Amino acid sequence: MTRRSLILAAAPAFVRAQTVQEKGRKLIAEAQQALGGDKFMGMRDRVEEGRAFSYYRERLTGLDVARIETMYSDLSKGIKQRERHIFGKKQEYSVVFSGDGKGWDVSFRGAKPMEEEVVKAWEESLLRNPMYILRCRTAEPGIIFERRGQEVFDNQSVEIVDVTDSENREIAIYISASTKLPIRGYSRRQNLKDKGWDEQDTRYSKFRLSDGVMWPWAISRSRNGERNFELYSNEVHINSGLPSSNFEIGPDAKMVPTRKR
Repeated sequence: MTRRSLILAAAPAFVRAQTVQEKGRKLIAEAQQALGGDKFMGMRDRVEEGRAFSYYRERLTGLDVARIETMYSDLSKGIKQRERHIFGKKQEYSVVFSGDGKGWDVSFRGAKPMEEEVVKAWEESLLRNPMYILRCRTAEPGIIFERRGQEVFDNQSVEIVDVTDSENREIAIYISASTKLPIRGYSRRQNLKDKGWDEQDTRYSKFRLSDGVMWPWAISRSRNGERNFELYSNEVHINSGLPSSNFEIGPDAKMVPTRKR
């Protein structure tokens, strides 16, 4: 086979791959636009208030009033999101993920550092979160978006975009064919302990316009086929001017001693 014929034989596959990626990028851009376009991409902070449910083996283990505060940063590298989860009618308990590899449990007793593996699990989950990908990761070097095709999911037609990042994480984003809104994110990774697979499945519904951004007021998460968290919001506010101090533990904060094992 001559060099010219080899190039011609490889060309259709190359063109097809380019087309699949171009279609994937187009679908991602349409989802960003459906979520609010520049308002979504320019989102600096967000507050979700409602009720949170936690489950263990499909059984309800917790129900509480919740306020989820989120702040975005424009860092060129690293985690670009910080979170503060506040629970209870009197907001007496909270957890803080500061986005710099640290996390805190905060109560009336004071602040207690989270274990490193807990913080890393939150970071890994965030990197696979469709909303975070759409808001913060689409311009990331090495990230690839490929259109898988159209299917029916939950009785509606969806377009599936397969996302692969530079560290070989693979996430499937399900986008409604009619509204262009993301309704599901699915990923799995190998568990290093037993070589099995850990699946992460996030569903979004009840989208409402909140300060110019279409945001889901119902979010549910499952792990390995079992529900573990649901959030039903009754209020969502975008760019309300959250102070960065909400996501920091100041030098004067009372610290809870860590028990030695």
